[in-house]
Amino acid sequence: MRKALISLIIIILLAGCSTTPNTDELAVAIPTDPDNFHPHQSVAAATAEIAFNIFEGLVKAAPDGSIIPALATEWIISPDGRQYTFTLREGVKFHNGRELEADDVVYCLDRLRDPEISPKSRDYTDVESVKAEGNKVIITLSKPNAVFLALLTELGAAIYPREAEDQLTNKPIGTGPYLLEDWEPNNALTLTKFPDYWNPQLPKTDKVILKIIPEPSTMVNSLLTGHVDLIPRLEPDYLHQVENKPDLQIIDSPMNLVQLLAINNSVPPFDDIRVRQALNYAINREEIIQGAGWGKGTAIGSNLTPAMGPWYKDLTGMYPYNPEKAKELLAEAGYPQGFSATLHLPAPYPLHRNAGEIIADQLEDVGIKLKIEVIEWGTWLEQVNTNRDYQLTVVGFTGRIDPHTVLNRYQSQSGRNISYFNNPEYDMLLVRGLEETDLAARVEIYQQLQTILAEEASNVYIMDPSQIAVMSKKIQGWVNYPVYVLDLARLEKVK
Repeated sequence: MRKALISLIIIILLAGCSTTPNTDELAVAIPTDPDNFHPHQSVAAATAEIAFNIFEGLVKAAPDGSIIPALATEWIISPDGRQYTFTLREGVKFHNGRELEADDVVYCLDRLRDPEISPKSRDYTDVESVKAEGNKVIITLSKPNAVFLALLTELGAAIYPREAEDQLTNKPIGTGPYLLEDWEPNNALTLTKFPDYWNPQLPKTDKVILKIIPEPSTMVNSLLTGHVDLIPRLEPDYLHQVENKPDLQIIDSPMNLVQLLAINNSVPPFDDIRVRQALNYAINREEIIQGAGWGKGTAIGSNLTPAMGPWYKDLTGMYPYNPEKAKELLAEAGYPQGFSATLHLPAPYPLHRNAGEIIADQLEDVGIKLKIEVIEWGTWLEQVNTNRDYQLTVVGFTGRIDPHTVLNRYQSQSGRNISYFNNPEYDMLLVRGLEETDLAARVEIYQQLQTILAEEASNVYIMDPSQIAVMSKKIQGWVNYPVYVLDLARLEKVK
């Protein structure tokens, strides 16, 4: 009898220690760490993806690409397009417990536009002043700026408590639905529900653990064994491993990401347009889409994608695959036997690595021999993105709400212009695009900008890859955005 009682107690205890996943907790696999959570310093898309859940600005992007209220409930734009008056939402609290004040908005936006403090200030040079009047924030521009409201949806324009300035790099404090509870670099980030979030309907889940898993195969194994619930961006190489699994769902959407072979236009031999054009003729986009993307992608011919709707211009026909034409151009440029160059590929992104290897094979057919160097993401960010010390690289440029914030990276003096592209007409059109208020005229300007990038063979534009989200069928609330964010607040796991 005693033995039976002990056995019963053990069974009850084991039942209480069940390993059944907590429905109030989600585990999400991501490939790389954030670089820096300070909104004015971070440059990595991986950070903005996570920070979307921690920080908020006056306005935010919606899944359909529109701009909706966030910390501001409404705004009025003056007839001359120079003054924006935002009414702040009442009762908003920061993660440190203090209520949002108009002075916090003034502090953050003044700091953002200061070129001695913020490298992102280049996008806010038209801001003359930011002032607080009660629960309103009034932003005055020196001239109309058609993209200004879209800029305020980006991470750089996030609002944080001014007293938290010195800790934001590793300990972000915002107003979002989640707060950062813990960060173990190269391992995991733990986000917990912010109980005082201004929208009581969100978030749907109490805790989200973002697991840093660089290897896609390990991501997939973690999903199949139940150690993670969601892979937001599955590398297409691994799609076959999760297809036809009864307990998984796959959601395939446009990513609005420009994958390209970026060319340093300032160094020989790539400072010769004939060489850059030869690269464009020598590269077979469809082969890359099939071989690196497993057919999950859309060919593009310039630095916008079809996901941008009417702004997009289809220029894929400008450089049809023609290796013989590529050889002719190389000979004209003085390279009849081709040449050698170095191709840097970012380690955490198999899609870009695989595309780079296919490109190397294609270019070898026309006499261009590439030395491939696979480098860690931090090194890529410093060497290629910041110092622009490279010849060729394959990477993805994330989409935005407005085409100007995509295409202005090619302005000749922009620090984001890793290609060192320099075209006076292009710079002039960018200015016109900002000042133009007529929608049809703006569309024409940004289509002209895309055409110039293609005609000058600024880079080789390859594809907009599909975003393949794979998750447990118990997960509800997945929403895809035309910008590079991960909306965790809507997700929940049903029993």
